[in-house]
Amino acid sequence: MPPLSRSLLASAARTCRTQVARRYATAAETTASSSSNNASALYMDGPPAPKVQSQVKMVPYAGKRKPITPGVRHSLAAQHPHLHKGKPLKDLTLAKRRKGGRNDTGRVVNRFVGGGHKQRIRIVDFNRFEAGEHEVVRIEYDPGRSAHIALIKSKNAQALEEIESKSSVQASDAVWWGPQQFKEDGKPKEKKKTIGGYSYILSPEGLREGDTVCSYRSGIPSELIGGMDESNASTDPSSPQTVLPPGSGSTTSSSRALGLLRTLTLKPGNVLPLYLCPPGTIVHNISLSPSGKMQLCRSAGTFGQIVSHGVGKKDVDGEEGNTGVKLERANIDRGWTLVKLQSGEVRKLHPSCVATVGTVSNKEHQQEQIGKAGRARWMGRKPRVRGLAMNACDHPHGGGRGKSKGNKHPRSVYGWLTRGKRTRRPKDKDGNKMCVRSLLTGANFSS
Repeated sequence: MPPLSRSLLASAARTCRTQVARRYATAAETTASSSSNNASALYMDGPPAPKVQSQVKMVPYAGKRKPITPGVRHSLAAQHPHLHKGKPLKDLTLAKRRKGGRNDTGRVVNRFVGGGHKQRIRIVDFNRFEAGEHEVVRIEYDPGRSAHIALIKSKNAQALEEIESKSSVQASDAVWWGPQQFKEDGKPKEKKKTIGGYSYILSPEGLREGDTVCSYRSGIPSELIGGMDESNASTDPSSPQTVLPPGSGSTTSSSRALGLLRTLTLKPGNVLPLYLCPPGTIVHNISLSPSGKMQLCRSAGTFGQIVSHGVGKKDVDGEEGNTGVKLERANIDRGWTLVKLQSGEVRKLHPSCVATVGTVSNKEHQQEQIGKAGRARWMGRKPRVRGLAMNACDHPHGGGRGKSKGNKHPRSVYGWLTRGKRTRRPKDKDGNKMCVRSLLTGANFSS
C-alpha cells in the first residue's frame, strides 16, 4: 500500500476531530439536594447572561464624504436602527434649566460644568405600581442617561395623537411650577409619571416595539395561578423546580403551575418581587425597600443576579439556618434574598423588593468614542484642569517653579487628603449591615 501524503493525513485528522460544546447548567435544572452547591457557585460566578440577537453595529463614520477631520475620523458610535427618530412625548418631559454648576448664591459648587445643547428631562417611571399588560409603543433615546427608554401604553390608553395635540401644560397643572409648588404638608409636588395611560420605563436589552410588558408589583393575578392552590402547595416559588416522584398528587400539580407561572412572568421588562425570581435570574432596576422606587442597576448594560433565597431564615426550633446570617428584622418570614452586583458585591434585600427581568439596554455605550473635545462641550462638560497647572490661590498643588506640588500629600481642591486617607467612620468598622460581601478590592483579592 503506498504511503499517504502529509496533506491527506492532515485533512483526515481535521474531519475526525471531535467538537465538544460547553453547556452551562442553570438553577432550574438542578434538584433540591444540589441547591446549596448551586447557590455557592452562583455566589462566586454564576451562569453567563443570556445572549440576545442584536442589530447594533459600532461604526466609525457612516457619512457620504471622506473623514478628513480628526473629530470625524476618531469617532466611534453605535447604530441603533430600532430607535425612534422623532421627538419624545412632551407631556412626559420637563425643561432642563441649566445653572452652570452654581448654587443660589452664584458660587461654583460643581466644577467643570457649563454650556451644552438644550435638553428636556424625560420623566421615567421607576415605581411601576400600575398593574396589567402594557404594550411597547417605541424605544427612544434619552440624553439624560446612558440607557434607552421605552414608551409603553396600557389597554385603556388614549390615542397618542390626541395627547400630542393638546397643550403640554394645562391650567390645573400650572401650580406645579408656579409659586405654589408645595403641598399642604410641606412636601413638593411631583410631575405625573403617567399621562393618558402612557409612561416611560427603562428599556431592557432585546425589548422592541409591539412587545408586551407587565408589572406584578401589586401581586400575581388569580388567573395566572388558577392551578396552584395555596392550601395544598408545598413548593416555594423561590426554590428551583425539582423532579418529583410519580403519584405525588397535589405537589405535582403545584409544581406544574409554578413552572407555568415562571414561564409567563419571567420575561424581559416584567417587574416581579424577588422571592418569585429563581436563583440565577438576571435582573436590573432593583428596589432597596418593598415600597420604594427601583434604584440599583439602572445604567446601560448593567444587571444583578439572584444568588439565593431564605438567607437567615429561622428553623422550626427557632434556631438560625445553615446560612450564618442573622435577621435584623423579626417580621421577615422568608429570610433575606441575596443579589450579586457586577462590582462583586453581594447584598441582602427584603424578599418583597421588586426588580425588572433582563439586562439594561445599550450595552455598547462603553465602546463609544466622542472623537473630539467639542462634542464634550455639547454635552455640557467643560475642560478639567489639573491642580498642578493652577496658581497657588486656586489649588493646593498649584504655584511654584516647574512641576512641583510643594512636597505635599495629594489633596483635593478643598484641601482634603486623598489617595490613602481612610474615609470610614470608627463606628462603621463592621461596614454595611446589608452587604454580605464587599467590593473586590485590596484585602478581598489577597484573601
